Amino acid sequence: MHLDTEDSQRLLEELGRFSRERIAHLAARPHRPIDGRQLALLTGEALDMGILPPSTAESGFGIWEHCDTAPAMAFNTGALRHIAGASPGVAFTWHRLALARWVAVQLGQSLGADDLTGLQLVPTGHYGLARGSLARWLRGGALETADQAMLSDWLDRRTHTTTLYAPEDWKLLLWPVWAGVHVTWQLVDRQALSVRAEKAQHGFDELAGFSVNLAGEGSAIAMAPEISRTLFTRLFKLDMLGLMAIGAGALDQGQTLARAYAAIRRQGGRAIAAHPAVQHMLSDIEIARQRIDMALAALAQPVDTLDTGAVAAARANIAPALCHAANQVMQVHGGIGYMRDAGPEKLVRDQNMLKLASGGTRDLHAFLAGWTGACA
Repeated sequence: MHLDTEDSQRLLEELGRFSRERIAHLAARPHRPIDGRQLALLTGEALDMGILPPSTAESGFGIWEHCDTAPAMAFNTGALRHIAGASPGVAFTWHRLALARWVAVQLGQSLGADDLTGLQLVPTGHYGLARGSLARWLRGGALETADQAMLSDWLDRRTHTTTLYAPEDWKLLLWPVWAGVHVTWQLVDRQALSVRAEKAQHGFDELAGFSVNLAGEGSAIAMAPEISRTLFTRLFKLDMLGLMAIGAGALDQGQTLARAYAAIRRQGGRAIAAHPAVQHMLSDIEIARQRIDMALAALAQPVDTLDTGAVAAARANIAPALCHAANQVMQVHGGIGYMRDAGPEKLVRDQNMLKLASGGTRDLHAFLAGWTGACA
């Protein structure tokens, strides 16, 4: 199916209405986040509307279904941005669910709607991004023994635990494992995993945290090394783009809150929006928004034409700015911004979670060193 710019715009307008009317309504009280039942209902509605792909067999215009044209990529990131403007936690959930479906399709796995709604994706290893070793493998060529050891340990699912943020009722897990000289994949039933509930995480209050590792032997899906590298490269880029788009949506929400509050809160006989210190904060938020807008526009290209290093560099550049902007949203609100029922406090925590996802942004520097040929 072909998705052109006009189609993309119409779909995004409809998705924007759904986000405002359904998701934002349920997320209106930050101190009472969307619960598991509500999230399941929203996910069902998203499946019915085609926002999320209904199965691996049916094709439509769901998130991450099409990645081969610029309009399709603009739709994917725009959709996640709209959803995150209402709830970053819901957007993160659907981003990973849609990516899991995309990987399952590439692997030739047949999954129906019931399987898909319970499917979760872990796109990386148990820590960081395996420094420069992952980048060197993605670039191709022979790996040194140290790189193979690093990647084998990074994707060792039996010895190490991996943190998963997901709805409570997830059933299947799709994750990469190291197969001697390349990455392959396992589709594992929850019953075959050792699963331990984590304490409340920093953000994404809509989800639960789990530590998971393989309880026994797991069978990997056979694939050729070059296909493996291409698949993982595409997934790496799509995940980074999705995280940036969700951060942009959270920023949109925060900017709306900050501007509205600054316009009505008065101090010294005038609205605080007239005070230079508040203007500076509002300008910081706008600068971050301009940066993420330019980054997402520049990266709205077919996935195979995107340079992996450019995507990684964009995320390393943008994520700290988004966190700073979220903090400025909270500062505009003064003391009330720290209260859990106000909204800005949750946005700060959600932006921090996005920055830490998929290895965090610190590891991107080591990844880029490996990608550009430096030692890391």
